[in-house]
Amino acid sequence: METAYEELSVNEAINLLPGLNMESTDGRGLGGKQSTMRSRGVKGVVMQRLGIAVSSLALLLCSATLALAAPERTVVDQLGRRVTLPAKVQRIIPLGGATRFVVYLQAFDLVVGVEAMENRQPLSSGRPYNLAIRSRAAHLPVVGEGRQKPVNVEAIIALRPDLLITAEADRTQADFLSRITGVPVLVLDYGGMGVLKPERVKETFRLLGSVLQREKRARHLIAVLTSQQRGLERRLAGVKAIPVYVGAVSQRGTHGITSTDADYYPLEVAGALNLSKQLKKGGHTYIDKEQLLVWNPAVILVDAAGAEMVRQDAARNHDFFNRLAAVRSSQIYQTLPYNNYHTNIEIALANSWYVAKLLHPKRFSDIDPAKKSDELCRSFVGIPCYEQLRREYGGFGPLQLNSGTANAR
Repeated sequence: METAYEELSVNEAINLLPGLNMESTDGRGLGGKQSTMRSRGVKGVVMQRLGIAVSSLALLLCSATLALAAPERTVVDQLGRRVTLPAKVQRIIPLGGATRFVVYLQAFDLVVGVEAMENRQPLSSGRPYNLAIRSRAAHLPVVGEGRQKPVNVEAIIALRPDLLITAEADRTQADFLSRITGVPVLVLDYGGMGVLKPERVKETFRLLGSVLQREKRARHLIAVLTSQQRGLERRLAGVKAIPVYVGAVSQRGTHGITSTDADYYPLEVAGALNLSKQLKKGGHTYIDKEQLLVWNPAVILVDAAGAEMVRQDAARNHDFFNRLAAVRSSQIYQTLPYNNYHTNIEIALANSWYVAKLLHPKRFSDIDPAKKSDELCRSFVGIPCYEQLRREYGGFGPLQLNSGTANAR
């Protein structure tokens, strides 16, 4: 660790790696070498201090020997990095959106430090996993703010974690963080920013389940996800896809009607034709309002996090919105926001069942979207979540463009 402290200050690291910020409580980065201290006083004091130093060195060497002797294993993370870590991981710190996966795997008992957004920022139903562990997270030390804001390297080192887990780092950043903390760093992958790719998520469950000795839970989560996929596929077999536009999609904040996503997962699996795919741009993008008029879809979905922005836009631009067939026929509905510090898998799935019922009601006459949401939240994070989401965002239902919130179905 001494070499890492000497080679780079934290401020220098920040300049090198803008995507991964570090901070230090001494206000000077990681600091340099400590200056040599001169012994003063009588010979006995000198000898006493020498004895303490020798004892400390012996303890340090003993600890190092034990550390070297501890069983280790090597895994390959989702960046393809080989990561050597203890055979039994007992102390972890999740960073960069990784806490959600830890909660999914029922491994929060291993967490020794958290980002501030997990225990200090206002509680929000937009991250159901946080609702599930907030009371426990409130008592844990904070090692950074989250959302790519600075992490406190000294706080991390002091907590002596066996492993750091992150979903927001490239190879260079992960290697650097490991080097300056002396702790192995495991990088996970959601499948892309704001995008749900189930097969990639299953790989994440397998990897983290193995690392944290939660293999049984990982297999259960994979089975749940697979069951949801097959259930939708079976019910929608042979249906004709219905053209749909989804707007106000959240992406690092809330946005208006022109914010859309060509890879919006619910439209991928709910028997819909995502009109944004015609743009030949994958993922999140923005469209011109005129393009929405050209498509003039019979059905429009609105991410509930941006619903108020859509209402305000509609109040200012009556003529534009009244030209949309979906608005004239009251076929504009809101879905729950599922991107909040990466993807809430359970909410993405809940949206999928709701949209499928909306577009193909006869195939889903037995499905109650609110109950389905609670079922999925219980499966992934252990608590129901729809009522909290309904209170905060308005729930599933038609979007009223004049005032008020959507009525939950």
